[in-house]
Amino acid sequence: MLDGETLGESLARSAKASPDSRARFPTAGDEITAAELDSAATVAAHELLGAGVQPGDIVGVLVPTAARFLTTVFGLWRAGAAISVLPVQAGFGDVRGTARRIARIAAVAGMRHLVLDPGHDDLGRELAAVHPDLALLAPPSSGGTGSALTLPTIDPEALAIVQFTSGSTSLPKGVMLPHRTTMAGLQACAVSGAFSPDDVFVQWVPTFHDMGLIGLMSHWLNGADVHVFPPTTFLRRPGTVLEHFAAHGGTVMTGPNFSYDYLLDKVPAERLATLDLSSWRLAFNGAEPVSAATVRRFTEALAPSGVAPSVMYPVYGMAEATLSISYPTPGDTARIRAVDRDELARTGDVRTVEESAPAAKPVVAVGRAVHGIGLRIVGKDGEVAADGTLGEIQISGEPVTTGYFRDPEATAAALDNGWLRTGDLGFLLDGELYVTGRHKEMIVVHGQNFFPDDVEEVARTVPGVYRRRCVAFSDTDTEGGERIGVIVETGADAASVREEVRRRVAAELDLSTVEVYAVKPHWIPRTTSGKWQRVLAARRVTADDADGVLPAIDSPDRGERV
Repeated sequence: MLDGETLGESLARSAKASPDSRARFPTAGDEITAAELDSAATVAAHELLGAGVQPGDIVGVLVPTAARFLTTVFGLWRAGAAISVLPVQAGFGDVRGTARRIARIAAVAGMRHLVLDPGHDDLGRELAAVHPDLALLAPPSSGGTGSALTLPTIDPEALAIVQFTSGSTSLPKGVMLPHRTTMAGLQACAVSGAFSPDDVFVQWVPTFHDMGLIGLMSHWLNGADVHVFPPTTFLRRPGTVLEHFAAHGGTVMTGPNFSYDYLLDKVPAERLATLDLSSWRLAFNGAEPVSAATVRRFTEALAPSGVAPSVMYPVYGMAEATLSISYPTPGDTARIRAVDRDELARTGDVRTVEESAPAAKPVVAVGRAVHGIGLRIVGKDGEVAADGTLGEIQISGEPVTTGYFRDPEATAAALDNGWLRTGDLGFLLDGELYVTGRHKEMIVVHGQNFFPDDVEEVARTVPGVYRRRCVAFSDTDTEGGERIGVIVETGADAASVREEVRRRVAAELDLSTVEVYAVKPHWIPRTTSGKWQRVLAARRVTADDADGVLPAIDSPDRGERV
């Protein structure tokens, strides 16, 4: 059904082909059918135009996970505006700080309007103080009239979505997705994931995240029933979401790697065993590095509930690709290989080894390029790398962004003769993609490369590291010497945790220059999508940002900082 040229047109086609498909919002207690949304979106478009929204505007959206979210965004699309779902965590506590971040995004985007739910009145008052030129609109009402024939004609090349970063440490950067690009991205998801109107999609990922917004639309506009929870419901009651998934015959769920570990940590095995999850077809695992341990744990823990080994579905994507870059073939079991970590870091050559080998690094395949996407690996010399060689992942194709909003320099820097530089490192092996991390986060000490996740995998096993939370980064000592820095969250004996982390990392990597910083639980920052912010964390801890950093001590054995 995803053959419309614009999102508004695609809704009309979906409503005609599958009028009774239903979007349910269990936490909010409401729902809407495709036919109802088709009518409501037209009425909403007229209301928004009457409130001053104009075709070509970028309008901010901060509306909770409920039917009125869909009415708002489709109303804006039919009015000719682009949407920017604001990267604000549900249940945010720092209203003033949130208002400042939104104001930065609004300034960069030239926003004149923000659709703000009445439940955020306190945020509205702060926004009025810091950005008085931003008009705050309530979500469109369900009443009113208006004909689709009198709405603006939408150019498929017009912007549909501008996805901004949170802008917490720098100016926000907006990924531009015109209607044509967005529709190509939705088709890529549906074709490569073998989506069907018979799917039952259950989601908790926030809609300001590309996995949340594009993932939702790729099923909803394809005629499937969707069940949408706010992220707070999953984080507080993951078992409730899984029980709902089982009760409604869910077939597809999405989430970052940590969410599957979180689910298994929080839901007892005996409770899992009572659930019939045999309808589960795909558990999308993306948005952060996919752990081989998580893949195996998920498969083993949920087998008694009827979950097939092929359900765990490691994928790779980014907002700049309208979400999807590579998928495995649906129905295939996740492929895990072990490669020589030292060889890969030193030379960039992939050498497969047994997982029991001393320098074994387990890596998970994330499939092949999705429908409409070109994918290549480019080495340090700028040439396309051979199969089995590490390099930067680059992409091209109709689903790829047209650039960054009002930022020609960032757009030019991201392009390489028509290919988009993802900034991620990876390699192809037997035609499948393996992602190893961010180029800018690679740790270099005395000319030797280290992957931060390899360091973190060692550090997080130390008893006393709070919930296995740690990050590794390139650090320097007071004389400018290179070393590995490790930040660990701990609520235990900080001195002993520091020393044990240092000892284990140094032994595993055969490197003496390791500096360990201990911080309080919940100190390490994450992006709004839940990824660890290694660069920001490193900047803060090395700048003596003492808030939350546990004081260093002198080790009686070594007479130096631990």
